[in-house]
Amino acid sequence: MSGNTIRLSAPIHLVAAFAVGCAAAVGCGAAFASLMVARGLGLSAAGPLATAAICAGSFLGSWLLALLQKSRGLLWGGMLGILYAVTLLGLQLSNDSTPDTEQLVRLGLLVLMGALGGYAGMLCTRKKRHH
Repeated sequence: MSGNTIRLSAPIHLVAAFAVGCAAAVGCGAAFASLMVARGLGLSAAGPLATAAICAGSFLGSWLLALLQKSRGLLWGGMLGILYAVTLLGLQLSNDSTPDTEQLVRLGLLVLMGALGGYAGMLCTRKKRHH
């Protein structure tokens, strides 16, 4: 791919990966909600399960973005993780709620999972040597 093609496709890949990650987070959230009902888990389980769901979405979206971009997976993954964190922070602030320390740690975890997903995607794009 030429540099010009990569520059033009990057926004499309970013939006597609963000959408896939959001869909994965919603699916995980629904599965965790079902688990909470089936097991009779209380509200204390909702926070960690919601964090796990959005982190799974951040990881998957970043992994896909790194596969699509074929380079700089750690950077692209971190950027997508930041996009998820900023989106969630914006939603929280729009509800007149201020983030506490625990929420900021969860947002940082989103960025970390995004970077890890991007790195994993970059490892998948490397060409394998055949002996």
